[in-house]
Amino acid sequence: MAYDLFLGCVIPARLPYLEVSSRKVFEKLGIKLRDVDGFSCCPDPTGIELIDHETWLALGARNLSLCNNNGGVISFCSGCVETLKGVNYFINKDINAKQKVNKYLKKIGKTYEGKTEVKHFAQVLYENLEKVKENIEKPLEGFKVAIHYGCHYLRPSEFIKWDDPFEPVTLDEIVKTMGAESIEYELKMECCGNPLDKSDRDLSLQMIDNKLKAIYEAGANCVVVVCPACYQQFEFNQRELNKRNNSEYNIPIFYLSELMALSFGFKPEELGFNFHRIKPKELFESIGFNV
Repeated sequence: MAYDLFLGCVIPARLPYLEVSSRKVFEKLGIKLRDVDGFSCCPDPTGIELIDHETWLALGARNLSLCNNNGGVISFCSGCVETLKGVNYFINKDINAKQKVNKYLKKIGKTYEGKTEVKHFAQVLYENLEKVKENIEKPLEGFKVAIHYGCHYLRPSEFIKWDDPFEPVTLDEIVKTMGAESIEYELKMECCGNPLDKSDRDLSLQMIDNKLKAIYEAGANCVVVVCPACYQQFEFNQRELNKRNNSEYNIPIFYLSELMALSFGFKPEELGFNFHRIKPKELFESIGFNV
């Protein structure tokens, strides 16, 4: 089993330790990730698409054209998956859009017919839960996980076509497979507020504050995410909220791949936990998780 790996921009530029844990997990599962020379920004589904849909399609199709003769594409980023799935959806739905895109691609000697399958890394993990079970060395007992699905992982459902956009189960089942507890909490399906940060900082912080309050009230001791934008919103803003509101947020934020790597027996020092702003060491000690 092998996939072309689309890393996107945020993880390699700002959060490379999330890439480390993801690569370790897939290597352990025996799923090969092929690096492709020439990938650019996906581009961001909350940026260029809102300004010029045709440019967004052309840029995304150029990325996918690099994988014409390979199997599928996998990404560790929900936004990248949304863009690449969206490109497939629109150029297969509209022959004129496909023709326009290929007119642009022809200038650089490329073509794209919309046939490359795109998957979120969590989808691949879910499809290989039996392999996941076989590789668990340290069940995550004591981890009370608040799962944040995020917006781009599930929607627009017309082309994501993955899990139920209103009552999703995939991440919950993956977390439970690792031996952790999935904690239900109010506002579980609400946006974290990251896309609003550049236009309305106060509203963005209010949205993540609301989520964190609900998570604390539900008794969770950590959060798991599958999107680098969501990760940054939860991880980087707790201190800001504490300064603004005299609150005491200090909840560890994990990428799904980090939790899975822990359950596979990898050590924290191998996974870059020292780069986290909210260090998980206190959590490990409080639940007796021997690392």
